[in-house]
Amino acid sequence: MVKEFFKTILYEPLYNLLIFFAWLVPGHSIGWAIILLTIVVKVLLWAPSVKGIRAPLQMRVHQPELKKIQERYKDDRAMQSQALMAYYKEHGVNPLAGCLPLLIQLPVILILYNVFVAGLKDIRPDIIYSFTPHLDTINTHFLGLDLSKPDRIFLPLIIAALQFFQARHMQKINPPVSNDPKDPMVMISKQSVFLFPLMTYFFALSFPAGVSLYWGTSTLFQLLQQLYIQKTFVAPKPKVAVTVRSKKK
Repeated sequence: MVKEFFKTILYEPLYNLLIFFAWLVPGHSIGWAIILLTIVVKVLLWAPSVKGIRAPLQMRVHQPELKKIQERYKDDRAMQSQALMAYYKEHGVNPLAGCLPLLIQLPVILILYNVFVAGLKDIRPDIIYSFTPHLDTINTHFLGLDLSKPDRIFLPLIIAALQFFQARHMQKINPPVSNDPKDPMVMISKQSVFLFPLMTYFFALSFPAGVSLYWGTSTLFQLLQQLYIQKTFVAPKPKVAVTVRSKKK
């Protein structure tokens, strides 16, 4: 039931849009179609993406106070957690505000991945709409690459580098609250900057090059989006309690 629901509202429309873009571009290259569809989807997901990026930027406003609390209760983890939760509640801060927008995007990203895998194979007339321009074959050649086969040289290196810069920039936007190098969260944050690009590189060695092209386009778009949001972000002013005293007669 759920599978059929997502197939109807996401998979089939995205697949038809991919075929339309392949029909539209010169040479009917699936490569340009993948790039165009990736950009269209990222633009449609702009609003939740912006919320996910702004959340850590807003958290940075409170970091000085959060660090003071951590330093004050550094020997008592339980008390530290209680104090942090009290601070979050008092100032209306949700430390998980950036997670929900990412969860909203996840089904779309997974289905888009399956669309590109299917788009690199034979055309599926059973799910093509009657008004979608039909193609006889899929042209998988793009800039000297066969996108239906893995590329073991250029694309894995490119997307691993993009993943590194994107993760590095995200870490600058959302640095860990603690400065303690032994803090597990600090260790995970530092290691992930190198671990994820390395994993991406090895995954890309076995993925069809078309999937790697999608991954690289998506990562580049996300990096540019982060730079734009960071540049245009205006930090909210801290709430100031104003006390009005009555004049003495």
